[in-house]
Amino acid sequence: MKLRVVLPPLKDINEYKHVHKGIASPEAIDIRFMELIAQLMGFSYQLMLPVDGQFGVAQQNGNFTGIIGMIQRDEADLSVAHLAINIHRLQVVDFSETYWIEDLTFMTELSPLLPKTYFYTYPFSLGLWLAFLSVMIITTFFLLPGESVGTVLMTVLRGLSRQSVNERSAKTVSRKIMLIHWLWFTNYVTISYCAILLSFLTVPLRNKGVETIEDLCRAVKEGSYKALVPKGSFVLNSLLRSDNVDLREFGKVIKNNHWEHDTRKEIDNYFEYGTAVIGAKMKLSGVTLPRSFVSKDSFIIYPVAVALNRRFCCKKRLNVLLRKMEGAGLYQKIIDEERFKAKLVKQNFKSNSIDHQKVQNFSLSIDDLYGVFAMLMAGYIASGVALSVIENNQEMLTLVIIIVASRATKVRSFFSLSLDDLYGGGLAMLVEG
Repeated sequence: MKLRVVLPPLKDINEYKHVHKGIASPEAIDIRFMELIAQLMGFSYQLMLPVDGQFGVAQQNGNFTGIIGMIQRDEADLSVAHLAINIHRLQVVDFSETYWIEDLTFMTELSPLLPKTYFYTYPFSLGLWLAFLSVMIITTFFLLPGESVGTVLMTVLRGLSRQSVNERSAKTVSRKIMLIHWLWFTNYVTISYCAILLSFLTVPLRNKGVETIEDLCRAVKEGSYKALVPKGSFVLNSLLRSDNVDLREFGKVIKNNHWEHDTRKEIDNYFEYGTAVIGAKMKLSGVTLPRSFVSKDSFIIYPVAVALNRRFCCKKRLNVLLRKMEGAGLYQKIIDEERFKAKLVKQNFKSNSIDHQKVQNFSLSIDDLYGVFAMLMAGYIASGVALSVIENNQEMLTLVIIIVASRATKVRSFFSLSLDDLYGGGLAMLVEG
């Protein structure tokens, strides 16, 4: 017995044998599964392709396009093409029992890296920065009552840089206790900041991209993203008939803009930032392109089965066989093998690429510390302006030099001090008081 079997949409009948740049071929998975069925059931087959490159959607006259249309017109006997079962297709073709449960999700390109100009502000959120600086300034005012604003700010900066402070300013026991905890607080915060900052320098940060369906719907509504659905599939109609209002609006935008992708073309033709490709998670998870991101969310979950001509003779026998194959995990085994093959092809593609043959340098560059140098230059400019103003008064300049020289002898770095040293020094102040 020789059956007419329709493959998923392809450019060429032999294209399913090839793996492109590390992308697992869903067509190869389906054809291997079909070959296994043919071997166990003892029939030969003739491979066919849908001329229009579609899976099958209903037209106004009641006829279907693509694979479903070929089976409806008795041009094919069955199709193993990862087809979803729905009520509209069941009106014209039969389906076997379900052999796979699929998630409909989307894939995008990873979001771009965060600019490194202000990387030193990334370790803390804006709210934490404001809270931290407020606590620092308020605490310093309590420790230094009657001092000028400039003195308070300089004390805050010394605390942030983990340098010594004038412990004699804390004259009472309550202020000495406050000073001990203030020193512990600043030391803990600065250590945490340095640790997080180092991790940010070694591992590049990315902007928050589109990761969930809610994010994608919002981005499409705002016009910053476009979403492509498989051409001639059930996906668009499922979105338009969804019970979720946001998904219905999302589907309307896709329909009005004719956002579709041809499954006969390689998926990397549509792979760019600002574009989301919607499809089966099994297919998108097999994509190992650089910078690709597959969402963990699902639009819908649908059953997958073999589409059958209503005249197919062996439906009962096929269902028994599918149940046994599902219990043995044969379909999952084929998927895993094809994904492994895709990874090997990807590694070979990388090794032959000129870009990947270059030795990567992970040391810090001037771009990584551009923001720090910009702050340093701004400080130099501000100090130069202030110095030019002070030079007009010789007595003030002499006073500043004396103060700087006297303070320089008292400055001690806190980099070598531990928390025990801080508490020990604080307890000694309490005893002296």
